[in-house]
Amino acid sequence: MYEILIVDDDAAILELLQRLLSNEGYRVFAASCVGEAKVLLDNVYPHLILLDVGLPEVDGITFCGQLRQMPKFRDTPIVFLTGQSAPESAARALDAGGDDYLRKPFAIRELIARIKAHFRRLQVAQALENFSDTIEFFPDTYQIRLHRRLITLTPVEFSLLHYMCTSGEGWHSIQDLLVHVWQYPQGVGNAALVRNHIRNLRMKIEEDPEHPRIVISRHGRGYRVALKIAAKSLS
Repeated sequence: MYEILIVDDDAAILELLQRLLSNEGYRVFAASCVGEAKVLLDNVYPHLILLDVGLPEVDGITFCGQLRQMPKFRDTPIVFLTGQSAPESAARALDAGGDDYLRKPFAIRELIARIKAHFRRLQVAQALENFSDTIEFFPDTYQIRLHRRLITLTPVEFSLLHYMCTSGEGWHSIQDLLVHVWQYPQGVGNAALVRNHIRNLRMKIEEDPEHPRIVISRHGRGYRVALKIAAKSLS
């Protein structure tokens, strides 16, 4: 049973969502402020968080940023609910680490559809956690061996993949990649440069580049290698 935490200071919305999502078969926890949510999260590990932006004392965007600093909630889907209509509000929410954004008033059918979509992605990620593979790196020729295939990459593609495989399992922002792969100073570089090389890399190593399973991305958080990969550098 998937568990959902709702954080919203509107008592009517909180009660409505609790009832509807419980009827959908989810186990639902509710909090009216960040303080209450933190108490719950000491003992509860929800699979998804519905988070209002305009919370009292500590707003939802700030709380989202705090959650993303905690390893246990690094990859938990966070869906923002807000009455704010300004485009910059959505951008701030996603940049803080949110995965989705829904403006009030919203259709319950749409909210449930989005929640189910996030849980489908979780199921895929959990399946991948049980899959292991080994990428062998051959720096002299800029080649890798993946799924028993020998693949030739460009020097930049090789460095990009090697960095993401060997520098931890977290998300790598575009700025992080520009600094460590392209050696640009902090705050310098073009995001399109990274996106183009990621696209080209996927074309070579993914079975379906339009639906990548190796180099995945998430808005506001960057890129990471999704498979459990034992990266080896061979001379």
